[in-house]
Amino acid sequence: MKKIKSIYFQYLRNEAHYEFSWTFDQLLDVYTTVKAMVATLYGTFSGLLALEKKLLDAARASQLTAQLVEADRRVDHAVSAINATINAAMLSLNAGIVDAARRLHARLGEFGNIRGKAYEEETAAVQVLLDDLNTTFAWEVKQLDLDDWVAELTEATGEFTRIYLERGREKSQRPTERLEDVRREIEGVYRGMVTVIDANEIVSPTPNGAAFIAELNVQVDYFNEHNHHHARKDIGVTEHCVVEPVETQQYTEKAVTPIPRAYYREGGKPTVELVFAKDFFVTYKNNVDVGTADLTLHGKGVYKGQKTVTFNIAR
Repeated sequence: MKKIKSIYFQYLRNEAHYEFSWTFDQLLDVYTTVKAMVATLYGTFSGLLALEKKLLDAARASQLTAQLVEADRRVDHAVSAINATINAAMLSLNAGIVDAARRLHARLGEFGNIRGKAYEEETAAVQVLLDDLNTTFAWEVKQLDLDDWVAELTEATGEFTRIYLERGREKSQRPTERLEDVRREIEGVYRGMVTVIDANEIVSPTPNGAAFIAELNVQVDYFNEHNHHHARKDIGVTEHCVVEPVETQQYTEKAVTPIPRAYYREGGKPTVELVFAKDFFVTYKNNVDVGTADLTLHGKGVYKGQKTVTFNIAR
């Protein structure tokens, strides 16, 4: 006796989640005898499905929050890249490059941790920094070949500001229900219906019930295959993500921002070196004074999750 296979709801993005639920609903309309088995739960399921569609429509109309987060990450990446370039230039054998890097390093240090500031503070700080990089420190920017990153930071900041202002105008129009909550309710009702259908097929098997289960299992396989394997990889899983120990950093009275080397390995697959600003970005804590500092990798792109390591700052 075949049973309904498990669907990995946790791997379904919002659109796929609704599509699977809608497909299940359409199958019930075809197999009316099966639908009758779950009539008590179906009313709740149908109402939740309509609500999920409403919330998805609202989300499609305005993805500003997600866009804002991505724009903020883009700003953070540009700031991190500028910092990393400056830090690398300070190790140059060219005295002129080192002097230019030191001046820029000192100026950036005056802003503190730009990436850790609230949206409004970060935007204000970046605007002042951009003014400096385009005027007072324009020569240093040229010396370190930072023009492209300054242009990227300018464009990213402009995009962030536009989205931030637009999101503020639309806040009052957001639905009061949360899509995540509705998803969980749908999943609970769906599992209840599956339990009833499976139980009925065990007690009183019918050709219609068997056909329904077979068709639904085809859909379950499809959604699991096309969403599970494309799920974002979690760098927060200890055995998957390896971060090379960060060398002891020199105390400079300013924020120290080393970029670590990190690798991802999973299930016997080849080890992949993660690329800064493409696969992850970095935030820091306690990274000014002598002692132990925290460095946190945040997954980006196909990677998700966080992993924190420590490094030392010494005189």
